[in-house]
Amino acid sequence: MRVILVRHGEAEDDPFPEVLRPLSTAGRKSVKRLAREIASLDLVVDRIIASPLTRAVQTAEILLCSLRKKHPVRQVECRIELASDFLPASFGKETFRSFLSESFPETLILVGHEPELLTLAHLLAPDHFRTPPSSGLKKAAGLFFEWDPENDGVFHGRISPR
Repeated sequence: MRVILVRHGEAEDDPFPEVLRPLSTAGRKSVKRLAREIASLDLVVDRIIASPLTRAVQTAEILLCSLRKKHPVRQVECRIELASDFLPASFGKETFRSFLSESFPETLILVGHEPELLTLAHLLAPDHFRTPPSSGLKKAAGLFFEWDPENDGVFHGRISPR
């Protein structure tokens, strides 16, 4: 299974409340460029799961529309577990492994926020991400992993819009 963790694109600030902040024009453009980079990896994306916050949902929508041109994405959904300030304290390595095992996709894209995505990166590949870093994933960028239920994941690199 391949897992791509994607941080949402740049969002507008005022006058929007935190949960409703939409992507800015620049944010939309950078997510479209990121989608082209993901499409160039020649992966079949089975599922996109996004935080329910507006900027993450819009990022997932852009990815879906861009990737659908190349191949179908079978399932799209929002999961509160990936939203900023909603990741439960009890959400640890075993819970995440169980979640991934139940997903069974060939390629899964998770769209969310910092620092939660970096915590998930640590849970996927603890050898590469020894401790969850507090920052380090640019907006509209991704982290690419190979994972199987029996082992820790392998980090393949960052995906950035060009």
